[in-house]
Order: sequence, then structure tokens, then C-alpha cells
Amino acid sequence: MKYRDLLQEYKNGTLDEEKKKEIEADIEKQDAISDFLFENSEIPGLDDIADSDAIPEDNKEMKPSSEADDFAKLINSRIRRAFIKVGITTALVTLAIVGFVMFALPKIVDGQYYNPTEEIGSGFEKSNRLTVDIATYSELFLPTRNIWNCDAVSRGYGKYYISLYRMENSYAGTLEKGDLRLYYPDILNRTIKLAFTSDENGQSTCLLTSPKGSFDYEPDIISYLNEYNVYQASVTMTKSMRYDDFIKWCEQNDIYPDWCAISTYVQGGDPENLPLMYSGIEHNAYTNEPCIGFGVDSYMRVNYDQEKYPNLSAWDTWQAIRDGASEYDVTFEHVTSMLDYLIDNPQIIYMIPDGNADPDTLRSYKKHIEANGLYVYGFVCADNKEGFERMQNLDEVAHIVVDVE
Repeated sequence: MKYRDLLQEYKNGTLDEEKKKEIEADIEKQDAISDFLFENSEIPGLDDIADSDAIPEDNKEMKPSSEADDFAKLINSRIRRAFIKVGITTALVTLAIVGFVMFALPKIVDGQYYNPTEEIGSGFEKSNRLTVDIATYSELFLPTRNIWNCDAVSRGYGKYYISLYRMENSYAGTLEKGDLRLYYPDILNRTIKLAFTSDENGQSTCLLTSPKGSFDYEPDIISYLNEYNVYQASVTMTKSMRYDDFIKWCEQNDIYPDWCAISTYVQGGDPENLPLMYSGIEHNAYTNEPCIGFGVDSYMRVNYDQEKYPNLSAWDTWQAIRDGASEYDVTFEHVTSMLDYLIDNPQIIYMIPDGNADPDTLRSYKKHIEANGLYVYGFVCADNKEGFERMQNLDEVAHIVVDVE
């Protein structure tokens, strides 16, 4: 009977007492051998010794004296295989963990936060999300200060280096888990506002602050301007004009607006009334509200979902007008698409600290425009002293606030 068969009968409990004691003695012996090999793994195993050249020549013809020696070899071999398997498994698990931490985890964390590198558009022409978001936001809220393009480089874990481009200038910053920090923070501050006050006769009035945010309205200041310089100014009208009428008025008076302020409030049910939301304010005292508008220049082209947001970019709006489309209809669509886009993608509004807008406010603006039409109560333009003096004498112009510096 083979030793393996004896072990099976021992396991089944069918051995006689004498054989049982012999097997138990062998097991105890092999346990001792296994412990010794485990604790002294640098010492060659029994199978190594059996095959080693270190065996004396006169012993090479010797065969194992008993099946117990075969059993010892079997145990030693399995112990070594177990150690190899554990080592390989540990190495693979370690590599998997390191790979996950280095490559997969940063992207998983990125997915939990605003991703400025997300590609928007179709085909080969795509823009990153930050470009589309800030280009739309800046046109609505930052006249003459549009951001045309943005770059973002991921550092993983929701962190990015970003750069914003306006004309020939660039502005750097970081975006970390939805927290936008610019090294020049004023770049996205909303400067122009709709201010409410009372004139020298005690009548309530409203006026656009200057493009840089100045409340200083002095009618005589235009006479002191340098006639050779060009200045930026905001112009508030005596009444709101439907945009197609405003276009004709500008053509008749050689006025070239860069940005138009949109009426989002009806006083007395007449859309031509100025958006006077406050009255009874003391002269030279002001309260103000944010205002929105749209650019008249073409600006830089961005790519986006054109079916969902038709004519979202000023470039596409300008191209459509050049191709013969109604300027009023295309601009109306452009403005409502900008509002829709920010309603659907409000993250950029929440990241910019100066934004008093929120999706509900933007919905109310859109509802007003759809109900009453696209009306303009003011605009921003660049001109010289002569141009502003001529503008000042027009019946439709109420206030001109110039950025002198």
C-alpha cells in the first residue's frame, strides 16, 4: 500500500491503532520540517538537496529510504509554490493600486466637479466648455470686455490651470474643485450697472453707469474731453426702443454701438418706458441693478450645440445677418439662446463672485423678452469729443457717462 493511501485511511479513521500512531508520528515530524523550512527559507529545500551537485558522489545512487522522504519533498515544493503565488499576487495588486491612483482616480474625481476641458460642438470643430461658458457670460454682462478664448490644463483631482484671452491680453488663474481664482480678479467683475436716482428736479430717473462702472454723471464733462482722443461711454436713452427701430435710429445718426442694454422690466405696461424699478431716491444718491445686453461686434467664433442654442455666438449671429437674415429676428434668437445656455449651464455664474444672476432671474429675463420683444434702453460705444457732443443734442439721448481715463 502506498503512503498516500495510508494517509487517506488515516483521514477516514479506518487504520488500526499501530498504523495510526506511525502516521501521527510522521505528521508531527513533517510539521517540524515545514516550520524549519519556513523560518530558514535561505537554506535549500529537500528537493534542491536531492538534485544538487552538493550531494556526494557516493550518495547519488541512493534512493529515498522511505515514503516519508517523498512526503517531505512534496510539502517543501508546495510551500515554495505558495510563496511564489503570494509574491506574484501581491506585486500585481500593488501595480493595480498604483495604476488606479495615478491614472483612474484623478479622472474619477475630475468627473465630480466642473470640467473646463469638456469638448462642446460636433465634428472636428469643438470648443472647451470654459470658452463657451465665459464667452456667453461676458457678452451678456461685460460690455467691451468679452473673453474670446480660454485654455485649461488638468492637474487631476478636479484641479486645473486656466488662461483667459481678451484681445492681445491673457489672464491666468486656477480652477480647483469648482473654485475659480484669477491672478487678476477684476477681469470678470461686472462693472456696468443700471443705476436709479432722482434728477435736479426731483424726477426719478435711471442711467447706465460707465463701462468701467463710474456713477459720475456730469453733463458738462464732455466739453472738457480732449478732441483728439477716443473714449468709451455708456448712453442711456429717453425711452426704450424696439431693436429694429434702434438699428434705424443708429444708422440715421451715425452711431455705432458696441453693446446694447436690453430692457427686462416694463414700467406701466408699456415696453417703451424706461425700466424704472425704483423711485423717490434722493438726488446724487443711487441704487442699482445688474443689467444684461448683447454685443454688436462679431467677436470670436465658438462651437456649441447649434440645434439647441441657435445663433448662440455673436460670430454666427453676425454671419447670419450678412447672409441676409432679419437682424432683429437673428439677434432676438441670439439673446434668448444666451439666456437658455446659462440657465442650462449655471456653474459659471456661481463661480464668478460678482454675479447677481441665477437661473430663475435669467428665466424671468427671457420670459419678459419673449412677451414684449427685444427692446434697448441704452448702449455702450466709443467716440471722440465731437461725436459725444453731437449725441448729447439728440432728443432720444438722456445721459452719457464717459470713462475719462
